[in-house]
Amino acid sequence: MRKALVELGIIIVGIVMFHTIRTMRNGSINGKVYPANDAESVVAVNGNDSVRVKSTNGYFGMKVKPGIWKVIVAVKKQPGNVVMENLQVNQGDDIDLGEIRLAE
Repeated sequence: MRKALVELGIIIVGIVMFHTIRTMRNGSINGKVYPANDAESVVAVNGNDSVRVKSTNGYFGMKVKPGIWKVIVAVKKQPGNVVMENLQVNQGDDIDLGEIRLAE
């Protein structure tokens, strides 16, 4: 019984370490939308992979895999969305898009 518990503990530690290393390999994209209430959502797209978040008081942030991403700010009031393309995210990079001003 004791040997089984030790083996289970080793397996759990291994899984936790694997996920920690995998998370550290990811990067992030963040920024601020102004005016804050005009953004419906922010979507990052890389091939078939996508991440969608809603901004909080205009601020948004998302964890993404390394690669070249396109970020789309879906806008409530104006006819077109704001699109930023060719954002290169490397392992551990924190890409700050700064303030994204929407047409008022």
